Amino acid sequence: MYSFEGDYRRKPQQNLSGASKRDEKAIFIQHAQLERLKRQQQRKRHDAAVKIQACIRSFVIRKINRMHVRSEFDEVQQTIGQRSLNLEELVSQCRKLLFFYNRTLDANRLILILQHFLKYQQEIKLKCLHSAEWLWRLRWILRICMQYNSEISIGGAYSLAIPLRAMEVFTDEEVTEKMFHKNNDLYFESIFIYLIKHRYFEQLRTLIDEKVPPMLQSSSVAPTPISKCLLNMLLRPLQLVFYLEQKNGHYVLILQEFCKNILSPRLSSAIKMFIIPALAEFPEFPYIQLINCINQSGIEPTLSLLYSILSLESKQVMLSKFKTTPISYLQILASMSSAIIPAEIITDEHIEDMEDSDSEYNTSMLDLEEGDTLQECIDMLNEQQHVYRILQILDQGQDLTILQPLCELCHNLLIHNKLATHKYKLLYMLAFKPEFLKYLWTALLSVYQASVFGGAAPLLQVISRGIPLSIEDSKKIVPLLDVFCSLFSLLIATLHDSEFFIQESDQISNDNTQQAMPFTTTELVTLSIHLKEVCLGLVELAFPDTRPAIGEDYKNALGSPCTIRTPLITHIRTHLFKVTVGLLRQLHTRNLRRPFCPPDHWITSNIVIPVDKPQDFTFRRRRLRGYVPFQGLRGLTREDLKEGPPLSAKEVRTLTLLREMPFVIPFNDRVVVFQSLIYHDKTEQQGEFTHFAQKPSIQITVRRNYLYEDAFEKLSPENEPELRLKMRVQFVNTAGLEESGVDGGGLFREFLSELLKTSFDPNRGFFKHTKDNMLYPNPTVHLLMDDFPKHYYFIGRILGKALYENLLVELPFAEFFLSKIVGLQSDVDAHHLASLDPIMYTNLLSLKSYKGDVTDLELDFTVLSDELGEKRIDELKPSGANIPVTNHNRIEYIHLMADYKLNKQIRAQCYAFKQGIGSVVPLEWLQMFNNKELQVLISGAQIPVDVNDLKLHTNYTGGYTPDHPTITAFWKVVNEFNDQQKSKLLKFVTSCSRPPLLGFKELDPPFCIQHAGSVDRLPTSSTCMNLLKLPDFPNEKTLREKLLYAIEAGAGFELS
Repeated sequence: MYSFEGDYRRKPQQNLSGASKRDEKAIFIQHAQLERLKRQQQRKRHDAAVKIQACIRSFVIRKINRMHVRSEFDEVQQTIGQRSLNLEELVSQCRKLLFFYNRTLDANRLILILQHFLKYQQEIKLKCLHSAEWLWRLRWILRICMQYNSEISIGGAYSLAIPLRAMEVFTDEEVTEKMFHKNNDLYFESIFIYLIKHRYFEQLRTLIDEKVPPMLQSSSVAPTPISKCLLNMLLRPLQLVFYLEQKNGHYVLILQEFCKNILSPRLSSAIKMFIIPALAEFPEFPYIQLINCINQSGIEPTLSLLYSILSLESKQVMLSKFKTTPISYLQILASMSSAIIPAEIITDEHIEDMEDSDSEYNTSMLDLEEGDTLQECIDMLNEQQHVYRILQILDQGQDLTILQPLCELCHNLLIHNKLATHKYKLLYMLAFKPEFLKYLWTALLSVYQASVFGGAAPLLQVISRGIPLSIEDSKKIVPLLDVFCSLFSLLIATLHDSEFFIQESDQISNDNTQQAMPFTTTELVTLSIHLKEVCLGLVELAFPDTRPAIGEDYKNALGSPCTIRTPLITHIRTHLFKVTVGLLRQLHTRNLRRPFCPPDHWITSNIVIPVDKPQDFTFRRRRLRGYVPFQGLRGLTREDLKEGPPLSAKEVRTLTLLREMPFVIPFNDRVVVFQSLIYHDKTEQQGEFTHFAQKPSIQITVRRNYLYEDAFEKLSPENEPELRLKMRVQFVNTAGLEESGVDGGGLFREFLSELLKTSFDPNRGFFKHTKDNMLYPNPTVHLLMDDFPKHYYFIGRILGKALYENLLVELPFAEFFLSKIVGLQSDVDAHHLASLDPIMYTNLLSLKSYKGDVTDLELDFTVLSDELGEKRIDELKPSGANIPVTNHNRIEYIHLMADYKLNKQIRAQCYAFKQGIGSVVPLEWLQMFNNKELQVLISGAQIPVDVNDLKLHTNYTGGYTPDHPTITAFWKVVNEFNDQQKSKLLKFVTSCSRPPLLGFKELDPPFCIQHAGSVDRLPTSSTCMNLLKLPDFPNEKTLREKLLYAIEAGAGFELS
């Protein structure tokens, strides 16, 4: 019951009992945890302190005991005085020494014991035969001796004579044999195995490096007595190898430690100049066992070990001995030769574009001594006798066990030097062994990859699908494929077409004769298919998807390899891509010159060019700078990002194909790409928004009588550095008056057409005709004018402008000249000589196959040139006039003669011309086409005129319509023309007899027919506007007669 006291307001409840107990619970738990942690740490500190104290007490006690025993040792020596110790006293003193020995305090005491050991050497050796304790004691003493020798030799003040004498006496097999008779091997095995396990070879290496004096040249004769002693100490454990090989595996330990401490480390002067030559002369050196041990143990390859193996092999291995281990020897060479490619010097900065310099890889990080060792290794690998021994192994049998290590060796040589096929005799000789290349290709097709689902897939097929290979599979297939492509490329570059193309019937009939070409034409077709698919797969591997469709877990379940990228692996893959594509290009070039593959053989259907949206396609060389094969995307600069966002993997692959092997993409698609590139560039150079609506253009006035001279002056790089801008032309007639009219594009096209005609006119002197009436630069132009490079640069710019403006001009160029323009290298080989001088080409081929003595022809390495009636003799090589052409050097003569005609005579002209084209149209764009396709790009395709296509894209003006009777009659007459008359009509109207590449829809301006007034007049044309001026003839017969008369007369505007 509650009483009311008059307080109607509610007051808050106040608790005066203090803080809540619930809050203290969490704090209490946390405090308990901290206390528990403190106690745990306190226990750890206590345990650690106990251990430290015990360790210190133990150390102090041992030190006191050693001092006590050392004092006893000294007291005994003082008691004995000058008297020698007997064996019992020696045992006691030896035990004491082994207990307290310290290398800094007890050197003299060790010498004293060793003196007594030498005095009682015979008794000690006999006791070691029957007593394990004595054998153990002797091993300990010898171990201390080796430790003493290696440490004192570095900078000690004590003598090495007695310790070395002790090592020599107790490990000398000749002296010991007189006592032990049959059991001496057990004695030496026990001693040397123990010593080797305790750094015997390491300590001996230190002694050799310090005590063998420098030598000016290599010699197997010891320069000093101590050098001979150290050599004997090195040889003694090696002499046990033959005995231990039959007994147990201890010989492997000996050879492993010998390699790791003597042969593998960096070679000192003593090892290189004395030890290795002495080992090579040692008749009982276990060379074969060493080779087998290195193969089985997997010792890391080093440059020093490779040098040692090659040096020992040159003296140690006779042919009779060599035949027993051919596979092991090749395996060791394959493994060790990888040391000539130091992985640390191959960085991203050293992996340049695939077509860049052909020099040897940078070895600046190697010092002078290592550089000399590397060069000596290369020289030994390149020795003729060594190469012949390897070829003899190959002749014994060509199974995969021999082929695999041989290809690994060759692959390492190829990776080491980009000119390896010309620098190494082994590679050069293998390239000219057709049976080897054929078996190598067969082996490539027979290398399979195991599958978790059963069955096996050929590794070439795996690469073709763009599937990454495991490290094991890469080691199986990459050396074989790389070597095959490199060697086969070298071979076919030297073969003439008559030697290259072999039918099966020819192969059967010539079985008894040696053929240079290993494959028939039918086999080449199949081979090229495989190579094309491999190259496409390598492109996919080089630029993988950033978001792969297959997850990592699924790959791991299938056993797929993880992505490993090191500079060396990246470089090996890049080299494989380069040589594979290079071989495919060579085969494609042969097919261009003399087709042996079916139509569309080189085309792949997997690559889709966005022909429906060509304006979305971009291709610049600098655009691909950030995309290096097998390296992923590099950091893009601000200039790179200005050209757009990063490309997708699919775009990068397509651009790579267009750059490396464009022939796998149809020609029409590449033309679309080319025109889209021109479209993009025109938008940048001629667009209104690019130059703030000012529409910059080139305004020039030229005289018709001096068209070339005026254009050369006013369109020079100094006056007009950018020729891609719009151009407006004003003509001045022969009277010196400006012609009326405004250039709306027609005058410019007329100007460009006429300028190209006069520029390439042989009468002007810049170009000449071959015997087939094809144009090429004049070799004697330097006699006409001194500044001829400027003219060729200008003419190249004008031709580039015609390509840029999609203007077709009928200029028939020689194939070799076009090959120089589209080739990555400006020089072309001897096979192109047929397009320049067929007679000389035939004569050189006759010289190559000449059966008699070539010296009877009285040729030398000179060439007679006729320059405007003046005879001049040029030497093809230094002192060529004094070098006769013989059966041995005639191939060199043929190539030098072809090089002189094709390259040397016109090198400056072609370089300037090529630079001129590239200033308007980037050369990368033109390199999408081969020489024949570039001719089509310049002059149009030699195909019949499609009248229906022309009719569909024709405009009408002046009152004409598609249904006008005259127009109907016109198309009926044109349809009845033959192909030659249709071409003449097209030339009459457009100045070019060939239709546009992609049809008349691409003709700019469009084909147009205009009403021309009186019927008494002939049809006329304005080629600058692609305009046909056609009178309204009353009947079809009159139209036919007058139209044929006009087009046969070859004049258009003049008839107006």
